[in-house]
Amino acid sequence: MPVNFEDPWFKAQEVSYNVSELQDCAVAVDASYFLRQLLEQAENYNEPLLTALGGLTGIQARIQVELDNWLRNRTTPFFIFDGQPMVGQDEVTTKQGREIQKQTGVAWKLYSEGQAEAAVAAFGECASLYNIQALYPMLQDELRLRKLHFLVAPFNAAAQIAYLDMIDSDQCGGIMGPLELMLYPIQDCVIRSIEWTSNTCAAISKKNVMKVLNVSEPHFIDAFLMTGTPFLPPFPPLTDPTLVKSQPYNIVDAINMLRTADKSVTMVSTTFHDLIKNQDPTWLDKYRKAWMAVKHFVYIAESGVVKVHDADHLTNDNHEYLGLQIPWEMFHYLNAGLIGPRLLSWITHSQVYVLPTLDGSATEEYKKLVSSQLVPLEETALSLVLARLHRGIVYKDIKAKVWYDDNYSGTVLDHRHEARTKTNYGVQMATWGVIKEADIKQHFPGFEHGSIFSEVHALTKPDFVKLTFAKQENKLRNVESASVIKSICLWRYLHVRGYIDDQHNLTNWGKALDRAMVTLEPAVKKFPTVPYLYESVLVAMEMVRFGLLNGSLKVVEPLSLPMHGDDDDKSSLMLISRCATLLKLRHQANGYTGPLSKNLLTFHSLAGEVRSAERALMEAILASLFLYGQGQRKRDDSWELSHQLPFLFNPDVALGIAVKTYFDETINWKSEKEKTERLATFPDLFVPYSMAFSEDLEIACEFFKAVYAGLQTLDGQGISANDLKAWSKAKEYLSPRTLKDASGN
Repeated sequence: MPVNFEDPWFKAQEVSYNVSELQDCAVAVDASYFLRQLLEQAENYNEPLLTALGGLTGIQARIQVELDNWLRNRTTPFFIFDGQPMVGQDEVTTKQGREIQKQTGVAWKLYSEGQAEAAVAAFGECASLYNIQALYPMLQDELRLRKLHFLVAPFNAAAQIAYLDMIDSDQCGGIMGPLELMLYPIQDCVIRSIEWTSNTCAAISKKNVMKVLNVSEPHFIDAFLMTGTPFLPPFPPLTDPTLVKSQPYNIVDAINMLRTADKSVTMVSTTFHDLIKNQDPTWLDKYRKAWMAVKHFVYIAESGVVKVHDADHLTNDNHEYLGLQIPWEMFHYLNAGLIGPRLLSWITHSQVYVLPTLDGSATEEYKKLVSSQLVPLEETALSLVLARLHRGIVYKDIKAKVWYDDNYSGTVLDHRHEARTKTNYGVQMATWGVIKEADIKQHFPGFEHGSIFSEVHALTKPDFVKLTFAKQENKLRNVESASVIKSICLWRYLHVRGYIDDQHNLTNWGKALDRAMVTLEPAVKKFPTVPYLYESVLVAMEMVRFGLLNGSLKVVEPLSLPMHGDDDDKSSLMLISRCATLLKLRHQANGYTGPLSKNLLTFHSLAGEVRSAERALMEAILASLFLYGQGQRKRDDSWELSHQLPFLFNPDVALGIAVKTYFDETINWKSEKEKTERLATFPDLFVPYSMAFSEDLEIACEFFKAVYAGLQTLDGQGISANDLKAWSKAKEYLSPRTLKDASGN
């Protein structure tokens, strides 16, 4: 979740060129920078309520328009995506995120006071809090559809782009990205922006900048680092208004400070020793690590080999500024899209870092979730991968840090002590074998690999269960079929999470999941273009197991609770709307203009943390399959294989808000005619740009009923009597308030 670090001084150094100069060329583009520009700088694409909704309503259409502009200009974008965070980056992101959370707090206060326009403007200034990497799958999917090549860097995209420019690669004739690119040995110019309507692009010359500043390259790099980067906080004296009168500071201020100390960062730090000691006592050490990380940046060479720049001069303590060295095979999986960077960063930096949320509410249930409940999932994910890595890495503890408490220090993986669970997951996974496609079709003609529903429901048949066990003739060895791999990964995941037992039969929770999906199946068939419904059922079950999907009225913002009915009614509506928050409101490519709810945004943060941990576990299961040689490594469908597995879908809260508002507003309308009329008029009043609200409402109601049906099979096992009672009351609440046919027909 990198925050923008853009010194305004550099804007005056930009030079405008005609876009035609880029025709028939390829430009290496920093993907994060590209997406940030869409969100923050393009007026027509502005969505000020991004941080209040927890997502975007029309970003895919905007990406498509922008890529069409490149195509019309006969210019090819070569997107480079960020990989793992650099040493220090999570810390900087956390510090910046907490500052922005204060701004969102002001925005929520304005909203609660009825100052809508001021609140929208305040939310609009907080867009950098949104994790831009959440949009990577969407952009990559669009690029693959257009057959546009892209690359995922081992660490930061800027370093990879700098390498391509440094060697004058045939893959790109120009580079576009953040000012951070000038830290690296690029040839000269960086494209900063492209205005397709005026056919102009703005670029900045590193050589000209150094000439204007009258500095050498080492002096420039020192000053640039002092102003702050995504992996280094700014030099504390620069932020002090008593020392630098004109705030915000710029690179000229940093250069002037250096000139008073013989151009030495160490000497200038000594000059301001007391101030630095009070604000950031380890800043100088962080600077040195950042300087070394820039000098020895990591990149993928054109040969495909991962290399370190100027490796001959690497110091013995390079793990301090580059992190632990993991096998190049893992970087290949990252670049191919088989896994994401999160799991790798835990290993590289020996640390799991929980980053700031959009709502900024560190409730007790949130703290319990990230510091305790999700730790076993993270530990399991790490153990599945670490077993195949270098032994030195295996004997390294993995610590935990959280954004809401600087003093918190937990341990995710401690090699000196027994694991939190004594289950041998490697043995569990080895029990699953390859099932012949003919045998699958014989038992389930409509079996759909990767659907989750097929994998779960198939285990309700004892004859099929017998086929799933690994024997000598059907053990996993170099499996090529992506369909088989998807099903194996899902079965292994369900086994690890306790939905399947060691006899490959469904447990009580597995039966609950099956019942929920069977109940939802008619809705899935009725709305075939609405994706992720079965996946959302699985997420709902996980949320219930963690004690998070309930009707609790203990919320962070009482004003956004339901307004009508008694406490039971309000609790029921909160439960129903929380379920709806796990789904997507189909919306036009316009900015959202409906009501907001901080309570549902807080729930969205909880669901996001659960999805993130579950996704790490899923990727660990997938990676381990290839690390053990059970899957064919040489393949061109790695991205599709990974992205068809669950827990990447993370919808905004718009549907949850709409469902809550709809039922809260229609409490007194009981006849079918009144409900039909209200359903017809509601979207224009509250969600004017929704595309199919009546259908989305029906899906949300059927989704709730499906999860309810699944939980009823538990007979009080694994769920408290009070929670089960709350679900039953919510079912009773919903029944008279919905149309017999929620579509209105």
